[in-house]
Amino acid sequence: MTEEEIGEVLGMLECSGMNPRLCDTPVEYVDVPVRAGTPAMPGDATAGEYLLLPKDMVGRSPMFVIDVEGDSMKDAGILPGDRLQIQVTPTVDDGDIVVACIDGECTVKAFFRDGNGQSWLVPCNDKYTPIALREEMNVRILGRVVKHMREMPRISHADLMHSIRRVEEAPASAAPGQKECAEIIAQVAAGVATRRQWYAVYRALVDTGVLEQERYMTFVDMVSRIVPDHPHLPNTEVMRRMAVQSFRKPVRQWDMYDAPVTGVRFEAYARIAKDVAEAVEKRRRTV
Repeated sequence: MTEEEIGEVLGMLECSGMNPRLCDTPVEYVDVPVRAGTPAMPGDATAGEYLLLPKDMVGRSPMFVIDVEGDSMKDAGILPGDRLQIQVTPTVDDGDIVVACIDGECTVKAFFRDGNGQSWLVPCNDKYTPIALREEMNVRILGRVVKHMREMPRISHADLMHSIRRVEEAPASAAPGQKECAEIIAQVAAGVATRRQWYAVYRALVDTGVLEQERYMTFVDMVSRIVPDHPHLPNTEVMRRMAVQSFRKPVRQWDMYDAPVTGVRFEAYARIAKDVAEAVEKRRRTV
């Protein structure tokens, strides 16, 4: 679109009572989920990616954007899969939600300094315990959260048709493969150490014919129902993001040198996919 056409679109939105802003300022996007839970080592960071945001959202201070993993800030409205815009600053005030690094492990928490001068990182979920920042700990405040962004992904044609069929078709017993899929998920869940690794489970289920391809929403919903207390539940955005490079191919064609991750991280995906395939084969032999 030309600048004139963009101006016309913005004008139409303003006339409709909206407040549009042109996203023309790049902000670095750190493609690594940061735990809103127990502090954890950052995973597979992808450098050199940027998001475009309105200038008035960015300001003059350095900024970066992260994805959230974990539910320790759920009572503050920050949920797994949400994106946070972080302002880089060494100083923060009581009540600021911050990204902190403790002995090399990152977490998202609210900052607080009590009447005795003790600094704390406080979760907004009673399941988690506040962290007292001691002198012997290597603590670094990376920045404070200034914007909470929740992206609305497009829904795949397969997921939409699946939802429509559920209404159109008469009630029936569980769809073919659904029981098998649920049993396999429950069996391999303990071996999944990050929410991205659920893609290996999904891809192996597709390759073995248990699950239809691109049923991301179906798979995510099933995992959430079967293992609701799993610390690394997947979401559809992560599943779609993982479906790139060799991971788009059947598991038997995965190549470490053409994958989003390498080394031990790739081996973890391959191991999980193998465990799923073996579980499927074993179950079918006994049925």
